[in-house]
Amino acid sequence: MATVPAQDGIWNGQRVGVTRRTWLKAAAALAVGAAGAWGYWGGEPVAETGAVGAAVSHVSLSSDKVQGKEAIELCRKYFSDAQVKLAQVSTLSAVFQKQERINDKLQPLNVMDLKVRKTPLSIYMQWQVPDAGQQVLWLDGAHDGKMVVSPAGWKRKLVPMVKIAPDDDMAKAVSRRPVTNIGIWNFTARLAALVEEECLKDPAVDVAMTRGHEISGRPCSLFTFEHAKPSEIVQFKQVQIFFDETLGAPIACEHYRWSGPKGAEVAHLEESYLYKNLTFHVDLNDSDFDHTNPALKFGVK
Repeated sequence: MATVPAQDGIWNGQRVGVTRRTWLKAAAALAVGAAGAWGYWGGEPVAETGAVGAAVSHVSLSSDKVQGKEAIELCRKYFSDAQVKLAQVSTLSAVFQKQERINDKLQPLNVMDLKVRKTPLSIYMQWQVPDAGQQVLWLDGAHDGKMVVSPAGWKRKLVPMVKIAPDDDMAKAVSRRPVTNIGIWNFTARLAALVEEECLKDPAVDVAMTRGHEISGRPCSLFTFEHAKPSEIVQFKQVQIFFDETLGAPIACEHYRWSGPKGAEVAHLEESYLYKNLTFHVDLNDSDFDHTNPALKFGVK
């Protein structure tokens, strides 16, 4: 198990002796990592439910289905239009949901309240599940490039706050991507690249676009990229991408990867992400990303 690097005190500037430093490292690892707020430690297998399924309503699915090359070009247009529109968006809030497979183990569903400011990149998250109340803050140019983490419940009594680098081994063990990837801008760019660099590498891919879906009460279009059988040139059996028609941006995706011995491969959920109740142009300022802001109760036991 990875541990949090030793700090010179816990936000009080005091030098920590060797004995206390060792204890703090162990306590921080327990509080932030193994206890389950950032990952999954033992217990029963996690169901492959994903973050998207329960949030989607299929309102009026009809014969309005686009397939093949037409669907591919339409998908490219959706991404191009989204990137133009998102260039004008500076802040957002959402309920961010994710479920990821890490080291071949599917992690539990994480649900968190999210606020993001584009410039300077500022991120605030507060967990709903698991470990309701855990908070994470990251601010470009602050805290030596590290996340500020305030665990939840009894773990906060052990370590009220701790700093962790986004690329620390403990962070990577429980999240596929660093906190700096959070935000609809990176999400859109990454999905656009996935389509071109992964989904369309196999000319036999089946591409379809359907309408008649809803997420957060808003109409969505769904692009599906499907591979009927395993291929040496693609990783995924299926990729689904949902575009919010009102916002003009992708808000959800799920990836299913081929796995198992050759000839007996099955598809397993690899990644699932959802920006639920996504809102643009939210009124955010420095205090929303300041761990000393009393309203956030950061580190309060």
